[in-house]
Amino acid sequence: MTTLHAKIAKNILEQINKGVLKVGERLPPEEIFAAELGVSRQTLRRAFADLAAVGVLTRKKRAGTVIISDQPKQLFSMATSDVSELLSLGRDTEFEIFDTKTVPTEEIEQLNGLASETGLWLEIYGARTMATANRPFSVNRVYVPARYAAIEPLLKTSNSSVFQVIENTYNVSVGRVSQSVQAVGCPRKESEIMGLRCGAPALKIEAQLFQKDGVLMEVSIAIFDPSQFLVKTDVEIR
Repeated sequence: MTTLHAKIAKNILEQINKGVLKVGERLPPEEIFAAELGVSRQTLRRAFADLAAVGVLTRKKRAGTVIISDQPKQLFSMATSDVSELLSLGRDTEFEIFDTKTVPTEEIEQLNGLASETGLWLEIYGARTMATANRPFSVNRVYVPARYAAIEPLLKTSNSSVFQVIENTYNVSVGRVSQSVQAVGCPRKESEIMGLRCGAPALKIEAQLFQKDGVLMEVSIAIFDPSQFLVKTDVEIR
């Protein structure tokens, strides 16, 4: 179901594309514009936030809300209301694998305290790209415990995410995702792949994927270009 603020954002963008609202124009004050649209100021603010996130509007205190583009910049939007939406990142983008190798637990900080039957993990190094984009929007290192390391040859012939290959091969499914998001300076290697300046602001997302029975499937460490990636959380308290 499309939310009201998303409908309002779409309506404003349509007005911009039709020339009713023009690039460079300052929008009316919130209370006036909200009344014109027949919505609350809170709904309008959320619509403004969506359009600002994709580079259509800019909002500054005392300067108001100004239209700066008639074309939303392309980015991947990942909602976080349930496990299925969290996994949309892996299902709706292309994952190109650069390299695979075996690493011991103690070599990777994020694996400390986690169990792999042999003490070794399969590391998959690659990048994610949206179908119509020229450059990747994330660089990923995925670690698979020894129980699933046999997927390595299958990865070379698949554009699917690692967890999807595991699901299809072993007839299991993801039941839980635990992740953290941190602002970091983009490392040199990742910056070269994504076309960013080394040290530029980036997002680091670390995730653990578990089966429905609690068995760990994979650990993922990814660096994202924030200009192409948006994490949205919409939680309602009833």
